[in-house]
Amino acid sequence: MSAPQPVRPKAPLLIGLIGLIAVATIIVPVAALGLRVPWARIGDYLGREEIRDMLLISVAAAFQSMLLALVMGLGLALWVQQLGRGSTIIRLLVYLPLAMPPVVGGLALTAALGRKGYLSPLLDALGIHLAFTFPGVVVAQTFVALPFVVVAVDSALRQLDQEILASARGVGLGHWEILGKITLPSIAPAVATGAALAFARSLGEFGTTLTFAGSQPGVTRTMPLGIYLEREVDADGAYVLSALLIGLALVCLAFAGLPTLRRRRYQPQAKQLHSLDVDKLRELTQPTNAQAVSVTVDGERTALSPRAITAVVGPNGSGKTTFMGRIAGRLSGGEVSPGATGIVLLTQRPGLPPRSTAQQAVAMVTRDRTRAQELLAAAGLHELADVPVTALSGGQAAHVALVRALAARPAVLILDEPLAAVDVKSAERWRHFLHAAREDRTTLLVTHNALDIANLAQDMLVMEAGQVRAHGATARLLNAPPTGFVAALAGLNRLEGTVTATDASTVEVACGEITILATTEYAPVQPGQEVAVTFDPHAVTIGAVSEACNQWAVQVLAVEATSLAAAQLRVDLGGYEATVPVDRESALGFAVGSTVSLAISTANVFVHPK
Repeated sequence: MSAPQPVRPKAPLLIGLIGLIAVATIIVPVAALGLRVPWARIGDYLGREEIRDMLLISVAAAFQSMLLALVMGLGLALWVQQLGRGSTIIRLLVYLPLAMPPVVGGLALTAALGRKGYLSPLLDALGIHLAFTFPGVVVAQTFVALPFVVVAVDSALRQLDQEILASARGVGLGHWEILGKITLPSIAPAVATGAALAFARSLGEFGTTLTFAGSQPGVTRTMPLGIYLEREVDADGAYVLSALLIGLALVCLAFAGLPTLRRRRYQPQAKQLHSLDVDKLRELTQPTNAQAVSVTVDGERTALSPRAITAVVGPNGSGKTTFMGRIAGRLSGGEVSPGATGIVLLTQRPGLPPRSTAQQAVAMVTRDRTRAQELLAAAGLHELADVPVTALSGGQAAHVALVRALAARPAVLILDEPLAAVDVKSAERWRHFLHAAREDRTTLLVTHNALDIANLAQDMLVMEAGQVRAHGATARLLNAPPTGFVAALAGLNRLEGTVTATDASTVEVACGEITILATTEYAPVQPGQEVAVTFDPHAVTIGAVSEACNQWAVQVLAVEATSLAAAQLRVDLGGYEATVPVDRESALGFAVGSTVSLAISTANVFVHPK
């Protein structure tokens, strides 16, 4: 059975017709020229010395200009990535040689580099003469070919996942290592395409070369110049030279398309994941120095517990990712003391180098292939060692990325929902490792999983609206949730209000449109104080109960299924949303917008200072 292929939607007939006309616009003139070429006489023309000279000059100049354009274009494209808003202006300027008439380009070069150009005193002092010389041909062709390299490479760099580069910096790779091992291999097809297009464009350059370098036989006369002159005296010779030029251009374009044609497309394959050797993996990844770290963001200092796991929680959009990026040094506005060294951030995107195998990706960090093999084996991933990164499934890539992050032996490890892409069994193995190794380093664990928070994290850092809302022991914050999000994680309802009266054992709180009687078990409060009120949804009884101290009539906002056998009512409780569990059969008797009575004992309602 053949492998399934993606279904390509068919374009409207009009679009196809326009495409065919566009192709014909290119192919028909070239084919007509081919029919006019006296193919039988090509040998005679190639035997002429002046034609061989023009061919040699053209190829030599095009090759040299391609090299110059490649070096300068690659450097310019890499530099442009760092410019921010200024990059737009540079990118527009790069197109200028393509937009201006070739003769104008030649005049511009003459004004700058000619014998009486503005830079001629400097060039004369250096003994460099460009106008009407072979080096002038190279300069003219470089001027017009440079944009082809810049555009091709810049486009590839902009498509390169920036997480790959940020991850490489985070695990300790230097600028030149990243360039040589990740960036250049990733954009190699674009570099080859740009180089081939630059060579082809240099071969066909006419106006700029003629204006700046002239047309001296054996010195600066290239094939396009020869075709122009030959056309006046021997049309057949012009057609022969044109055919040679087109042939060279087609060879260049074939080389340009070769990397794309040879690019292999992989399909993820199932691989067996073996048991994780916790002790061995800890030994291979233990940092040499795990110390206390404090973070200052927007003037607010937060001290992280050393050698412990701190869960970072908050709703989507609360600023967790930004906060982590500042700690890791990827974003400005954060200050880490002492020093932002040994900090590794692993996001939900694996950030693995696309032109490597799993083992090579880890070996870039360890700089030791043997240790990389040992790390993968200890993590139960040795069957993935030789698998190309592009052939890894999402879960497999997440496993390798975890090993790669640990391979750097980070003193501070930031994990942004690292187990979201792995299966339940694998996630349990990694939770076991993180729990066993939690005293090895300072770990920040961004998660929405209550299991991770309860079983792994000694501390919790709560984010809301871009600010650290609370930071403290996990058990304390789960018992007295500082936000509604944490309350939901703890399985509690949470309301906010103001104390209106107190006595020895109870407190009366005005929460929006209702009054709540609660116990003061956790902390004493005073009238007028703003507090949070929490209670377990399972302690709520639906329907009036005479002995209950709290009874409210509420409106049903939604009936939601929590499992195949259970459901819950989401209700409006004094302007706040609260949930009440119900069984599946009872849920069918409630309608959105209906009013129900809720009751709960004072002993089950708790008040906490905000």
